[in-house]
Formats: sequence, C-alpha cells, structure tokens
Amino acid sequence: MKKVLISAAIATCLLGMSMTSQAAENCPAVEKIEQVSPGVYRASGNDGEWTGVMQGVVKKKMPAQSFDLALIIQEGADTPQMLQYCTYNIGGREALDMRFIANKNKTFTVKTASGAWKKENGPFGLVYNVCEKTSPENCKFTVVQ
Repeated sequence: MKKVLISAAIATCLLGMSMTSQAAENCPAVEKIEQVSPGVYRASGNDGEWTGVMQGVVKKKMPAQSFDLALIIQEGADTPQMLQYCTYNIGGREALDMRFIANKNKTFTVKTASGAWKKENGPFGLVYNVCEKTSPENCKFTVVQ
C-alpha cells in the first residue's frame, strides 16, 4: 500500500512539473505595444517578451494601429508547432512582425490554444496555423518547453 501511495505522490509531482512548463500566451494587444525607439517595438508577455524591428530607416514615431494576423508553422501535420510572428499595421502601409522571445532565451515550441486558429496547407508540405480577422488577444497559444 505504501508503494502505491508513494507512486501516486511521485506521479502527481511529475504531472505538476510538466504543467508548469507550459505558459499561456497570446499576441499582444495593440495598445500594449510600445515604440522604444524609432522603428523598435516591444510588449510584455506572460513568460517572455515580444519584440519587433521595422525594416529601413524610420525617422518618426509610428505607433501600432491594428492587428493583421499571427502565424504558427509545422513541418507536417504531426510535427511540433513553431511560432513565427504576430503582424501589426504601422502607419500607412507598413507592417511590423512581432516575435516572441521566451524568458532566458530558451528554445520552445507552441500549441494553439483557441478556436481562432485555422489550418492551411503551405508549400513543401508545411502546415500553416493562421489567426486573423480577430483581436490579437484571441490568438492564444501555449509555450511548450
């Protein structure tokens, strides 16, 4: 009986540890994105930071205006999901890709965590998970360590 209780306690601890290795995230809300210098943007995440850099020379302040889409890719249907970016509209026709950097710069994969993600077939057998035509907060995913 003691062995069963000890085994149950160990299993519970291991399950708790695996659950804590997953952090819930979503694309940052437009109003949470700050321009820290011309062309450089950041926003806080639950378990990391979002950063984005505009291409070319940026001389004036251009705040994020609206959310466009988020993209997660997979090399195949049964492979890990890799977050690519959340895209925002800046100024007129400028686009800003915000990328998530997990705490301690650790590598990670993700798992989509809301019904806002739609699967699409990409080139070379890639699977695109796209979240668009919604608010960025609905583009939820779980960081898997």
